[in-house]
Amino acid sequence: MRIKAEFPVKINGQTFFTEDISEKGCLIKGVPEGAEVGKKLKCEIELPEKKVTLTATVKHITSGKTGLSFDQPVAGLNLLFQLRNAFGVLSAFSGELLKIQKSRAREAAEKVSSFFSALKTVLIVFFLATFFISTLQLQLKHTKRKKLIHQLEKKRGTKVITLIHRTETVGFFGIPVRRFIREEDAEAVLRQIRKVPPDKPIDLIIHTPGGMLLAAFQIAAALKQHPGKVTVFVPHYAMSGGTLIALAADEIVMDRNAVLGPVDPQLIDEKRPVPAVSILRIPDYKPCKNMDDHTLILYDQAKKAIEQVKEMVRRLLKGKNDQVVRAIIDRLVSGKTTHDYPLTFTEAKKLGLPVSDRMPQEVYAILGL
Repeated sequence: MRIKAEFPVKINGQTFFTEDISEKGCLIKGVPEGAEVGKKLKCEIELPEKKVTLTATVKHITSGKTGLSFDQPVAGLNLLFQLRNAFGVLSAFSGELLKIQKSRAREAAEKVSSFFSALKTVLIVFFLATFFISTLQLQLKHTKRKKLIHQLEKKRGTKVITLIHRTETVGFFGIPVRRFIREEDAEAVLRQIRKVPPDKPIDLIIHTPGGMLLAAFQIAAALKQHPGKVTVFVPHYAMSGGTLIALAADEIVMDRNAVLGPVDPQLIDEKRPVPAVSILRIPDYKPCKNMDDHTLILYDQAKKAIEQVKEMVRRLLKGKNDQVVRAIIDRLVSGKTTHDYPLTFTEAKKLGLPVSDRMPQEVYAILGL
């Protein structure tokens, strides 16, 4: 068995390299000095594991190459050839295995890429579908609400305005947003009130935890100035600023389980609401000379705020019995209860407020939307 391999061969002090070799002979590149066919040459071959010294006979000289025949076989060369062949087979097998692995890796990468591409498409479709479905549902609700409002207006011969605040979820991720009476609400409600003819009654459906005193009073004052009858519907609650708005009505229609609330002012101190009536009671526990400047300023502001709200309530209740007005101010402004105290239908009636429980079913349906 011959193999293609280059091993150094020293002959007469010259170094040549084999082109191929077997146990019985080899072909070297070049022609040794004095070499001729049939002549014996002493050779030293450097194999990977050992050096072999032997005598070889020149068999032929062709094209600058010399063929040598060993006088005795080179022991162990077959094993070397077998190992080289095995290594070659193993290398070829490893190469094929590597090709297969690379091919499978490419296929796996393509599958993963296809999966994520499909997932991306699905997510985009899902978000778009969610957006359009949410928008469609919102439009359907608005359409139903407008229909119910028109139905209520036709039934009562009034202009219906809504001021509904509730905790809502917005966006794809359902982020909760709590709403209150703000200047934007005052602007929107005042625009609606201005459009109502002087002799046309107004029905205001209100559902709110309260909010800005200024915005609430602007709405209440506009309702008070309207020549036609004003009815405020409270299907669930109208706390704080919502109650201030209700005080401007000629009639307050409440569900039997609905509530109003105190309108005592709240001052903002370090981003926290502080009852003004509580600030006024600080001197009961600490002399003014022991108060710091910040507390003294709060005390002054609280005193002014309470007087201002009392005056607002007097203006909204103008024309009503003085004794009733004083009782309402004492109950709702003087801070005898906490700001979130629920004033029930029965308590409101006893207080002298113009309440009734003739709640149209359309109001409940509108609130539900």
